[in-house]
Amino acid sequence: MKVLRPDTGSAAIDAVLHAAQRVRHVADAELRAQGLSLSSYKVLRVLAIEPSSMRALSDALRVAPRTVTDIVDGLEKRGLAERGPHPHDRRVTLIHITADGSTELRKARRLVERVHKTSIGRLSDAEQETLIALLERVGPQSDADAGADVAPAAAV
Repeated sequence: MKVLRPDTGSAAIDAVLHAAQRVRHVADAELRAQGLSLSSYKVLRVLAIEPSSMRALSDALRVAPRTVTDIVDGLEKRGLAERGPHPHDRRVTLIHITADGSTELRKARRLVERVHKTSIGRLSDAEQETLIALLERVGPQSDADAGADVAPAAAV
């Protein structure tokens, strides 16, 4: 399926969004062939850093809590994640990655790394550095937005 080109009225923004959509689309398709989705991959990446509550996962991924519940339910059914009690707050349930989840995450990371390499492989190292420097300057310029960066674990 072809990824639709955004039409925001800004050619530069459209190019950034379209490039990101294409990379995400390919990564998601590759992950689905392995039995994961891009969203479940992102959850496993967060859980590999530390067990997290549903709220923390929702915040890290910037998705609705219901979406996180569905993702975690799927991971739990496959034995890749499990729910457990919080050690200090009995009102909170923590989600943990399992040993099988860690194994799947390692496989998925290799797959995603291949997608990344093929996505930017035509750019020289210098061009990649320039692209990174330019993209780091893209985004809202207000002081309030300065701390709104997405955590690396949520990135693809």
